[in-house]
Amino acid sequence: MKKKIFPLMVAGTLLVGCGSSSAVNYSSEVSDGDKAVITIDDTKINKNEIYHYLLEQYGSSEVLSLALTYIADQEITDEDAIKAKVDEKVASTKENISTSLDEYAKQLGYADEQAYIDGIVTVGVKQEMLKEKYIDENYKALVKEYKPKYLKIITVDTESGALSLIDQINEGADFDTVMNENSGSDAGMVTTESTSVDSKIIDKLDKFTKDGLYSKVIKTSESKYAVIYVYNSDQSAIKDEIKSNLASISEMSTKMESYYLKQYNFDIYEEAIKDEIKEANEDYLG
Repeated sequence: MKKKIFPLMVAGTLLVGCGSSSAVNYSSEVSDGDKAVITIDDTKINKNEIYHYLLEQYGSSEVLSLALTYIADQEITDEDAIKAKVDEKVASTKENISTSLDEYAKQLGYADEQAYIDGIVTVGVKQEMLKEKYIDENYKALVKEYKPKYLKIITVDTESGALSLIDQINEGADFDTVMNENSGSDAGMVTTESTSVDSKIIDKLDKFTKDGLYSKVIKTSESKYAVIYVYNSDQSAIKDEIKSNLASISEMSTKMESYYLKQYNFDIYEEAIKDEIKEANEDYLG
């Protein structure tokens, strides 16, 4: 199993690098760091060498993981809600693997099914719930930032063609019918981070304030012309749906992590690890 192989991997890697100076200078050490703990032929590997190897291989990611796990444990305390989501994830995993969950867990290096559930599933569920809590507590600010709007879009080659479609709809033609006849689409919820919608339409999100046909043609970045229909402009009734869509924005997890790490005054005293974390995302540290 992985956990049994790991010490040999460490020893082998350290032996390969023996005698060469590390590219990273760590300021922290373990007690009795010069004490040899592995001997192979004439080569000795001491506690500090193993400690620094682990820092170099797993330091920044493991530190962040531990910090965020601790924060989630403090913030997410509804045991019934946690159990319900964990049970749902476990059931889904069992449906998508070809072996038992216990055997699957052992293949990943865990002692048994429960160790996997505790170490992976429950931790992941709490992180998802922490993101949900972040969105709920910062909902107004996030809506202001990402400007979610529900749009249907028809794109045509000429401005005159787009204006003709607007005239047809204003004269009573059904928008969905016109949309289907002109290969348009329902884009669903569009935000400032949407990549499937033209940037020139994204730039106009603030203008889409009420349901119905937007009165102006929008020239796209590809020099085509878009006709826009807005719906669900009263977002009070679909708040949960908007929250769910906000949670799917790629950068939302990072924003949540930065927010809570600052709330908990997260800091690192090993400068090399601190530099790694800053390089990954300087917002993680205040």
